[in-house]
Amino acid sequence: MSILVFVLVFTLTILLQQWLHRHIQGLALILTGKPGCGVRLLFYLLWPGVLLHEASHYVVAKLLLVRTNGMNVGIGRVKRSQISLGSVNIERSDPIRESVIGVAPFIVGVGAIWLLVSWGFGISPESGLSPEQMVRRVAEYAYDWTTWLDLYLIFAVSTAMIPSASDREPWGPVITFFGLGVALLFLMGWTPRVPSNLVVLARQTLDALTVALGIAVVVNGAVALLLWLVERTVERVSGKRVEYRVKRKR
Repeated sequence: MSILVFVLVFTLTILLQQWLHRHIQGLALILTGKPGCGVRLLFYLLWPGVLLHEASHYVVAKLLLVRTNGMNVGIGRVKRSQISLGSVNIERSDPIRESVIGVAPFIVGVGAIWLLVSWGFGISPESGLSPEQMVRRVAEYAYDWTTWLDLYLIFAVSTAMIPSASDREPWGPVITFFGLGVALLFLMGWTPRVPSNLVVLARQTLDALTVALGIAVVVNGAVALLLWLVERTVERVSGKRVEYRVKRKR
């Protein structure tokens, strides 16, 4: 059950990130009529998360002794139809190190969210709080300005921590290699014996990830609802509307 809950909140995190990216830019387009303003608004809102994302790539690359040619945080064009909010130029190495560098923003982002919710609100799997009690716990701090800062940072980090397409490029060979290796071991009669303390550690880690992502889903869900209401109101007042189309690969 824990794995299913994690998969659910992870999927919602990705869907909310994509939705927010599109509709933040869409709202700015309605208000200004200029596509570039939407990209700039997205960058300004997510700047702390973008900085953490690129810094994670850079630091992990250095730790793994992979050469880098600098880090850039700012709006740039990757391809004709693709915009980048930041980048780290990393020299080619092996698929394993490249995969670790690619997944670093997600791991660091989840850790940052975990610190924000545990230090700011005292919420953790060990606290035994239900989702309703967690919301009440956050509401208790509603009159403290640092609460709103924490919520904003959770929004900015969680909406920028998902690895990009270029980050995921080396994952295919690594997953295939390890998948075939494990399948071969099973065919040869290998039966893994996992120590009980390792199972407990894995469950606690999964619970911590689920709580952190769950908080991000709640925060981003609230932001998405508010953004949807604002966008609909502006559409009615201005008479303008943005059509969102997902470009499918052929």
